[in-house]
Amino acid sequence: MMYPKFYRPRKRVVGGVASGLAVHLKMDVLTIRLVLLVSCLFGGLGLVFYMGTWMMTKPATAEQEASCVIPEGTETPKGLNLIFVIGGIAAAVLSFSAFTGFQGSTLVPAVIVGVGALVAWQAYDQGVEALLRPRNTLTIMVGVILVFAGIFFVSINWADPAVFGATFTAVLFTLVGAAVLAVPLLLQMWRRLTEERDEKAKAEERAEIASRIHDSVLQTLALIQKRSEEPMEVARLARGQERELRQWLFDGKTASSTTVSQALELAAGEVEDLYGIRIAPVTVGDTPMTDETQAAVFAAREAMVNAAKHAHVSSVDVYSEVFGDLEIFVRDRGVGFNMSDIDPDRHGVKDSILGRVERVGGVATVKSTPGEGTEVHIKLPVDSKA
Repeated sequence: MMYPKFYRPRKRVVGGVASGLAVHLKMDVLTIRLVLLVSCLFGGLGLVFYMGTWMMTKPATAEQEASCVIPEGTETPKGLNLIFVIGGIAAAVLSFSAFTGFQGSTLVPAVIVGVGALVAWQAYDQGVEALLRPRNTLTIMVGVILVFAGIFFVSINWADPAVFGATFTAVLFTLVGAAVLAVPLLLQMWRRLTEERDEKAKAEERAEIASRIHDSVLQTLALIQKRSEEPMEVARLARGQERELRQWLFDGKTASSTTVSQALELAAGEVEDLYGIRIAPVTVGDTPMTDETQAAVFAAREAMVNAAKHAHVSSVDVYSEVFGDLEIFVRDRGVGFNMSDIDPDRHGVKDSILGRVERVGGVATVKSTPGEGTEVHIKLPVDSKA
């Protein structure tokens, strides 16, 4: 069983770390907060852990919020939560002072920097898109002012600024102040970029699956409907489609072609078998099969299928050449059509030809004149020496 992911609930006291840990570890939230409070007595270790977890994790989305809610009756009262927050900060400051020997002149600005970071991080949790909202912008500005106020406090209150140790500490505080403001924001932006990249990959995968289903299963079902009175033919079509679908789902490919010319020959043969028309591809030059050239071949196959189904012809011309770019032409001298007459719900041309080629960096055009026929031109940049 996959271990659940850690999310911080949006209903929180400060950053939602304790509540998130309680849900994630299936423990009582009071126990988690007590452990964090006690650990703050060890040089502020609990506070460092809390801030690090807050920085490195993301809040739950609206859909995930339901799985991050603390069970009824286990939440601690607001007054007690406030005591935990103040007690934790005080314990961290005092224990850090005891461990390091730093006095109030150093610790006070550190507390100011910490409060400024807390204020800014609260706004960061709203998401990158929400940062420009007036309320969040004001919150971030307050956090920035507090952070740099802490740095300024160190600079003007150090006993002897000319001493190396004082200068080093001032620089260190500046770097820490910049880090507590910049690192969480950069992490938010990086997460957002990763999510957008994943969403784009999923959308492209869905589009490719839809195109493959349209080119194979839906086309065969339409053909079976037309030949429903021929049981033997229907069975042949169903077996062929089952074999092709199994190869695609479980083997990850539909044929063992290693070059574009071989793949075009195979695609033409499949369409000939399905629709009983003649297709004899002519190829000049060749290039190895890649994900990009495979998409071009699939688009050309869809153009052959469309010609076989709708052009009312007995043969279709297919020509391909590789001179720097891969170009494939699929022509018929059939009835033709107007692109504007295509129903918006039809995806054969829009998705399986034009969209499929565009997704891999190529260009596809369709020229058709009623009564004169149709030509589909596919152009894809390739390395002809590959």
